[in-house]
Amino acid sequence: MFVGIISDTHNRFPTEVETVFSGVDVILHAGDIGKYQVLEKLRSIAPTKAVYGNTDIYGIASTLPSKLTFKLEKINFLLLHNIGNMRNMVWKIRRGDFQPSPRVIVYGHTHKPTFQEYMDHIFINPGSAGLPRGGIPPTVMILEISGAHIIRHKIIRLKSDFIHFN
Repeated sequence: MFVGIISDTHNRFPTEVETVFSGVDVILHAGDIGKYQVLEKLRSIAPTKAVYGNTDIYGIASTLPSKLTFKLEKINFLLLHNIGNMRNMVWKIRRGDFQPSPRVIVYGHTHKPTFQEYMDHIFINPGSAGLPRGGIPPTVMILEISGAHIIRHKIIRLKSDFIHFN
């Protein structure tokens, strides 16, 4: 199974995403979406799961959850926008705040692409596909999973060609 992961689009849809995510089985958007048209474009590529982020204060935030737990293949996922920090997130998971208990946590907010195993959990941030801060280029991620295993991940640097939704 191939998973396209995107976050922090901020009303922008990178034109390359249609090509990069072509053939993925599902897309995960970790918040700060902007306009609903961004989700419509993603849903035209593949089924899409999304949560709202801290800048999605109107419209879209009223239609999306702040967090989602689900299973892909045999892996439990948690999708949310801001984890705070990994240590506190693991503490919340072990306390039982998220059911089923996730092995993989997909988040956004920091705009920094991350794939890190920490205390028996995998933390994934695709970076910002919109306008990243601090000179970081726009990025998304592709994840390949099979059964209970992540086979590989790839951070993909995008050009700065966007469809901007006002």
